[in-house]
Amino acid sequence: MERFRQLFGVEDWNIGVVGQPAADVVRQGIVAPVRWLPKPSRWEMLADPSCHVRPDGGLTLFAEWLDHWTGRGEIWAAEIAAGGDPAGADFRPAVVTPVHMSYPFPFTDADGSRWLTAETWEAGAAPLWHEVDGEWRPASPLFSGRPVVDPTLWRGTDRWWLFCTFEDDLPNARLHLFHAAVPQGPWQPHPANPVKTDPGSSRPAGPLFEADGVLIRPAQDCSRTYGGGVVLNAVRRLDPEGFVEEACRRLAPVPGPFPDGLHTFCPAGQATLIDGKRWRFPALQLLCKWNVSRLARARQRRLRSP
Repeated sequence: MERFRQLFGVEDWNIGVVGQPAADVVRQGIVAPVRWLPKPSRWEMLADPSCHVRPDGGLTLFAEWLDHWTGRGEIWAAEIAAGGDPAGADFRPAVVTPVHMSYPFPFTDADGSRWLTAETWEAGAAPLWHEVDGEWRPASPLFSGRPVVDPTLWRGTDRWWLFCTFEDDLPNARLHLFHAAVPQGPWQPHPANPVKTDPGSSRPAGPLFEADGVLIRPAQDCSRTYGGGVVLNAVRRLDPEGFVEEACRRLAPVPGPFPDGLHTFCPAGQATLIDGKRWRFPALQLLCKWNVSRLARARQRRLRSP
């Protein structure tokens, strides 16, 4: 069945808002109703939600917007006023590049400056943008020389940590870890890399966060299918010599209009952002897949050209 879906179906994702703080989901699982955002259109989707909490209590939401016909994602954003409802997010383009983009990851440095990275493995690097006067301006890459997948940062007590996988090294199964004094690098590889090899709980699925004094790292469960669920891992050790985590809760896809996948988990104040997948089988699917493949090959040829 899964092979049939991959050959003839379209993975159609959307963002949902869970009316529970992330720490409560760690304790109980998803027990509150999920409110799904309106779909942009039949041939567009939103996925990979992330969130920056502003000093005034408002939220800036980020997501991957994707056109099914081209297969090229862009990073879109939405502003939510303090006390506002994330389910009313009105996403607009924020960062657009010639390559496919996904998994936006906003963060704030020690000086309070806002930064954004994302997955652009087609370009062979993880990019970095700096917010200046309300605009996202390109900066030196966060990580160069490898096709980085799902770059996820965590600011520890004495250093920054970067969790990711690589497209050329079993991206759904092998977790790599790096550390640096500042998020601009240089990044030092952990001596135990890959620190974890497990398709069921390695690939990042959103930002790390604390719940009841425990550091939690969301990861994708790709053991049966891509984005088949989210595993919340309790990090027991994180230092330059060792890394240990253990699963504390698995979140299955949510019944409803998007019941076939779940691969992002993001705290958003008193709510939690997730995404869900449904399989669609439009009559034009084979033409759509051919066009996506053709455009992806063309993008990669342009990137390899001198």
